[in-house]
Amino acid sequence: MQWEQAQREASRGQKEWQRQQQQQQQGRTYKQYNQQQQQQQQQQQQRKSKYKQAKKEDFTWDFDVNDPWSVLGISRSSSKDEVSKAFRREMLKHHPDLQSQASEKEKRRATERSKLISDAYRKVKASFKK
Repeated sequence: MQWEQAQREASRGQKEWQRQQQQQQQGRTYKQYNQQQQQQQQQQQQRKSKYKQAKKEDFTWDFDVNDPWSVLGISRSSSKDEVSKAFRREMLKHHPDLQSQASEKEKRRATERSKLISDAYRKVKASFKK
């Protein structure tokens, strides 16, 4: 009888210990989850502020931004090959990854210019499909 009672108490003690360990583990994972969430929110805010900063800067261009042909520097009578060559030429000139010696402002300008070039190329290619 005493042996059975001792065995039950040991079993209760073991179950209690396991429950406490489980609670501690859950508490740690919750803290880690909270920390990850906070870090992700901070990173998102940093990205948003960089995006807003880039949007705030108004660049002046020597072409009409609304005319995809002028962005690529070609005439409206250009062939598909000429359009592709113009796209490659302009991207090689203005791609931000190729501007290694440039300042941050110049890199932001190159990024905006490459976005305009890509957009213009997409629009011109779409006009050929019509």
